[in-house]
Amino acid sequence: MKFVFFLVCCVISVSMNAQMRKVVFICEHGAAKSVIAADYFNKQAKQRSIPFEAVCRATAPDSTLNSATRAGLKRDNIKPNLSPKKISPGDTVNAERIILFTPLPTDFRTAVKTEDWSTLKNIDVDYTRRRNAIIEQINMLLDELEKQ
Repeated sequence: MKFVFFLVCCVISVSMNAQMRKVVFICEHGAAKSVIAADYFNKQAKQRSIPFEAVCRATAPDSTLNSATRAGLKRDNIKPNLSPKKISPGDTVNAERIILFTPLPTDFRTAVKTEDWSTLKNIDVDYTRRRNAIIEQINMLLDELEKQ
């Protein structure tokens, strides 16, 4: 009986993961904007029970997160994503949207819908105003994704 229960749990878990769609946030260094965006997107999508998850990627990754971003997320009680990672074609599998804070490399091809957030007001200022600008856009994006 325990084995049957275990199998049912595995099937449900696989089914839920298969349904989880992705949003990819990309900034140049993967150390600030995309990290804030992915962390807040995941927090709010979970709170709203929207079956999406976000990842953050970079076009030219730094070796570590920006110290102001790390400190800001810690103050916000959010554990930041891991080290910056370079975008790869595999990152777009199951992606519903790619959000750009920087242009994609010229040799990177994708059929996934992209949105340019590089010109958001307050995107290149202190952590708090940057975070607030990103959260405002995330709320609008989640409203749109929730309707799908």
